[in-house]
Amino acid sequence: MSRTRMSIGAGVLLVSAIALAGCAGGDATGAAPASDTFSYALVTPGAAGDGGFIDSAIAGTKLAESELGVTGRVVEAESVSQQEGVLRSTVATKPGIIIAPGLDPDSLLAVAQENPDQLFGVPSDIFADELPENVQAYAINVHESSFLGGYVAGSLTQTKKVGAVLGIDNPGLNQFFYGYKQGVLAACPDCVVTPSYLNGEFGDPSVGQEAALALYQGGNDIVFAVAGLSGQGVFAAAAQQGAYAIGVDSNQDGDAPGTILVSVMKRVDMTTLNLIRAAQDGEFTPGFVAAGMKDGVTGLSWDDGSTVFAENGPAAMVALLPDVQTQIEELQEQILGGSLVVCDALNEPSSSACTAVGLAG
Repeated sequence: MSRTRMSIGAGVLLVSAIALAGCAGGDATGAAPASDTFSYALVTPGAAGDGGFIDSAIAGTKLAESELGVTGRVVEAESVSQQEGVLRSTVATKPGIIIAPGLDPDSLLAVAQENPDQLFGVPSDIFADELPENVQAYAINVHESSFLGGYVAGSLTQTKKVGAVLGIDNPGLNQFFYGYKQGVLAACPDCVVTPSYLNGEFGDPSVGQEAALALYQGGNDIVFAVAGLSGQGVFAAAAQQGAYAIGVDSNQDGDAPGTILVSVMKRVDMTTLNLIRAAQDGEFTPGFVAAGMKDGVTGLSWDDGSTVFAENGPAAMVALLPDVQTQIEELQEQILGGSLVVCDALNEPSSSACTAVGLAG
């Protein structure tokens, strides 16, 4: 099932996906579970505690357990070399669905193709053009919410230099970066926005801290952390330098109170819940499901009522928040209404919006 075909009508697809996809016992046609208790397995590319998409996926499974009465387990496969073997051993346990966030796509698709009766769900992006008929994958588009995070940074920077630490230089993470950059420049046209890429090092806070320290010591006073567990190092560097950061994926505001301004949330918890619910209900639909801010699966932590920075940040910056938050609400309305177009470096890198922020499509 091609990404291009399944991305059309994303809003409609997501609505159906809330009650979407899959079967138990492993029949990709949507047959009912063979046992009374539906089970899932969550295979993660790292340990819990990243404060990002892994923790968010785990939270989604806990929601599924409480709301749907399912049972399951979490299996870690911390290196790409381990992932294929872990997936094969997980298939042998015959869960109703295997949830696989952030795994190597070649490993995942190879195992899925060899096991057509086992359902697989990807709650947050997989870089592949086609999916087997037993795989459903969410493509959570984060450029619009990243724009809002960037606008916060551009509104609150004192040095007019802000940065971003990203786990790798690829279209998926650049969707965060260029949306963020556009937001910064919308608030502060003469600001400079500098990325730092970690060459795939998502699991090492010391690497993230080193990259962030270089940015902070170069005059950047706000850094967007888009680097998994390595992003925790960005927060440590911000606190060390008396500077600020923006979190990602889940609500990370409390990871460093008074240091993290806001988090750009990617609601992997909700897409994980959607996948398990759909599989349990026997309504599995293979392919890509595109979703974004209008579907409620991405936004800012402020949308969820986070007041951590307001309660812990310096008084001078906290005093600016009401005006910034009012502007964010207005910008969100413009984005959802279509009058403000944000660069989408993943799906439309050649757009005029992306060209305007320096992305060569």
